[in-house]
Amino acid sequence: MSGSNAGNFERTVKLRRLMNSTSSRREFLNRAAAAGLIPVVAGGAGLSGMANAAAKQENSPVQGGTFVTLGHQEVASLSPEGAGPTVQWVAITQIHNALYEINHNYELIPVLAESYEPSDDGLTYTFRLVDGVTFHNGDAFTSADVLYTYEWIMDEANASTRAANFGLVESVEAPDDLTIVVTLNEPDVTFMVNVAPTFIYPSTYHAEVGEEEYSANPVGTGPFRLLEWNAQQRTLLEAYEDHFRGRANFDQFQLDVVPEAGGRLAALESGQADNSIWALNAEDNVTLEESGEFTVFETLNVAVNHFPMNNNHPVLGDRAVRRALMHAIDREAIARDIFQDQAVLAASNLSPKIELYYNEDVMMYDYNPETAMQLLEEAGWVVGDDGIREKDGQALTFTCVTITGDSQRRPEAEIAQQQFQEIGVDMQLQETTVDIILEAMVAGEMDMSLFNWTYGGSAGGDPDARDTLMTGGANNFSNFSNERVDQLLVEGVTELDEEARVEMYREIQAIVAEEVPFLYLLYFTGFSFYANSIQGLPETVLDSDNIYPFLFELWKEEA
Repeated sequence: MSGSNAGNFERTVKLRRLMNSTSSRREFLNRAAAAGLIPVVAGGAGLSGMANAAAKQENSPVQGGTFVTLGHQEVASLSPEGAGPTVQWVAITQIHNALYEINHNYELIPVLAESYEPSDDGLTYTFRLVDGVTFHNGDAFTSADVLYTYEWIMDEANASTRAANFGLVESVEAPDDLTIVVTLNEPDVTFMVNVAPTFIYPSTYHAEVGEEEYSANPVGTGPFRLLEWNAQQRTLLEAYEDHFRGRANFDQFQLDVVPEAGGRLAALESGQADNSIWALNAEDNVTLEESGEFTVFETLNVAVNHFPMNNNHPVLGDRAVRRALMHAIDREAIARDIFQDQAVLAASNLSPKIELYYNEDVMMYDYNPETAMQLLEEAGWVVGDDGIREKDGQALTFTCVTITGDSQRRPEAEIAQQQFQEIGVDMQLQETTVDIILEAMVAGEMDMSLFNWTYGGSAGGDPDARDTLMTGGANNFSNFSNERVDQLLVEGVTELDEEARVEMYREIQAIVAEEVPFLYLLYFTGFSFYANSIQGLPETVLDSDNIYPFLFELWKEEA
């Protein structure tokens, strides 16, 4: 084994060990960056590393054809502000670029930046930008666009979903067209994996049309530009001929919205689709994996499968009710019967595979209807003539709104509805689209929903959960508010001592388990499928989602 190969092997071993000891993608990235395990790849062709894999294959890259992928929910926005849901992010990352992006092997890839240089004290990062880049409308990309983007996110009036990543940024300067200088309040070893991968707006265009219009008509520097967009049905992009890294191999990128898992299975088996962003029904995951017709990447998700609850609701605002509901759900049966054990039980807001941050010494909730009923009785919720509990004239009833067409998770809500009824709780079920749910939950205008999200994990893996757990957070779907958690979240992003930081996030987990701001159920095993006709894929990945930003390097065997 050559010295280079030996070094790569050793790094891979260390990364996999670290992955097994961390709770989330962001936490892993931060620790790997601090340990020097996330290298910065030098500029040049094949930046993602997938081109190297392609070179080992018999066929050379060809241009043509359409890459068709499937999402389980609508694409409600094409702005970087809407990149929270994975399906939307997959489309958004085709249109936009960042200074640095992270590939499937957790390597930092220079994209809109040629290089960066941190100061000795760790407070200043100076980026040298790529010259000659253009946006899809022909505008030249310069430091003014980075400055505008960062300052727009940092402006509290815009209530950006990305503001938490910029909590330590003190100032941003553009001394010339190809230089950006970012100054921090305190050194932050996570800066390059949290801030540098921020998608960049075209400053003139975005300022002219505003965020709402931009979300429907984005203009980025990415390998694909918008051709057609129907939020509920299809997002169709075409290759941008003047893309600075070279034209994409695919002529078009097509994302079809197929909420039903059975529909996604049929499209994959018939060859109508090349890839599925979201896993299928548990038995179908196995079927496709065993068919030999697909390249399959299998990883544990960091987003928790949960019921977010409005903590200001007259019923759900009662902690005793929330605790009772946790005891009333047979989560083990759901994992076994619905997901065929392709999931693990959640114990709080962070993944149970944590070794460093994971806190196993938290309040646990077994399936115990009798305990649930006792909690409700002690809290004054008594059974009425109709079998539904009530207290001070308030019936113990609420509505759970699930995602339209979500055949995978809807059974969870149906089972919960039955099990809640057994303890005297009435949960009504409705359906609507994701964009409505996300907006209404944050606004406190919806009782409960059911979906997957990260509460410490986000796109990069750090346990920081300011956007979801802090009072007033941009993605605080449960309207949870706890002064101690707020304090810990603020201290957690500035604490450089690892042991002290661990204790902070373990305490947060303990508080979340005691308060139960949302009903945390499971962490799914994620399956990502690519038809065998798709070429250029890596042989192994540490994160399959991170293939999508570099999709332009892949090609179809018979275009």
